[in-house]
Amino acid sequence: MLSLRMRDNAHSSEMLDARAAALAQKAFELGCRYEAEQERLRQRHDAEREQLRRHCEAELQAMIKNMQREWQGGAPMPEVLLLERPAAFQAEAQSDMAPAPPVTMTPPSVVSCSPAWHTLRAAFLADKPGLTAKTLWSYNQAFEIWKKLIGDKAIAEIRRADVKMFADHLRDRPNARGGHLNYQSIERSLGHLKIFMAWAVEAGHVADDRFGDVKGRDKTREERMASDSRRAFSAAELTQLFSSPLFTQPAAGDDERAAAWFLLIAALTGARTEEIATAPAELVRVGEVWCLDLRQAGTKTRAAPRLVPLLPELIRLGLLDWAARQAALGRSLVQPGQAKTAAAWSKYLNRYINKHVGDAPDLVLYSLRHGFRQMLRAAGIHEELANKVFGHETGTVGAGYGRQLSALEAKAFVDVVRSPIDLRHVWVG
Repeated sequence: MLSLRMRDNAHSSEMLDARAAALAQKAFELGCRYEAEQERLRQRHDAEREQLRRHCEAELQAMIKNMQREWQGGAPMPEVLLLERPAAFQAEAQSDMAPAPPVTMTPPSVVSCSPAWHTLRAAFLADKPGLTAKTLWSYNQAFEIWKKLIGDKAIAEIRRADVKMFADHLRDRPNARGGHLNYQSIERSLGHLKIFMAWAVEAGHVADDRFGDVKGRDKTREERMASDSRRAFSAAELTQLFSSPLFTQPAAGDDERAAAWFLLIAALTGARTEEIATAPAELVRVGEVWCLDLRQAGTKTRAAPRLVPLLPELIRLGLLDWAARQAALGRSLVQPGQAKTAAAWSKYLNRYINKHVGDAPDLVLYSLRHGFRQMLRAAGIHEELANKVFGHETGTVGAGYGRQLSALEAKAFVDVVRSPIDLRHVWVG
């Protein structure tokens, strides 16, 4: 008797399992049908929306042509031709929705009153007081090229095709060496025009024609394959640099001493060339740590204005005395008797590196900044503190907090960051 009941229960269990499987299959099939129907309705909706868009565009063009015919002295304009609406929207047209307001057309005389685009340059640049002299020059160069292409065109008449014309001109424009402009140069100049047109749209001078969608040429294969054209010094190359005459022989004058300090500061602070060239001689003390003051000299990014802790090697080599001497003479930190611009420093020191280390195109003055970043990674400095000292803009939320260097951060920095080579032999004089 017990065995019969067990068989009955087993049979009932199998039937329940079979029903459950059948229900699951049915649910799966219904789900597939639901998704297929949903996709079909979506595609139909998209197609009908596109059909309506094309209809409205054609209807508007017909209205504009009729308006233009009347403005040009043609026959009296008959009732504007309304194209037959797509069948899918007949029901909507007959609904009890409120009628759309009449279209107000702007006569050509209004467009003719629009100012020439280049007359707005001064107002545009006035809204960007933070531009550096180099960036300002770049903007004006782009504007002058565009003016040769489109002349005195009214700002209200400018369209996306005019910006594309500029992009194509840059694509085909030869450079000073007989080749063509590189990808970065084209993107920079094209970006200037996009920013200008975005400003003009915002100011109400021109309708938005999606100027920002204009693309320049793609990168060439060589540009895609190329990596950063600058690399860090190897330890052997760094030793060779700091064993060269500027650091082992008595300096002949202020120019040589300033050049030696420029290279040392670049290697042990990671500061940019233009930052070192304009840094003040007055150093700043944060807690127990002396710092290089780049709060005015740093202009490259929002994070560039900063204080950079001076590593013990720089203090031991006599940077404090050199800075005090420069300040007493009324000079900036590395200004010699005859001041040099950042470009002049870069040219002079790149030649020095070529002569005493090696004439490698990827080994330049800026390579010392790459090397400093390697020093920070080797020391295990937290990324946020590393970016704060390095002056690198990350765009993260945390990067906006506590931009000012604290005494604890400065102390933690100088306690662990060290030069990758021994500098005890260096003599600056």
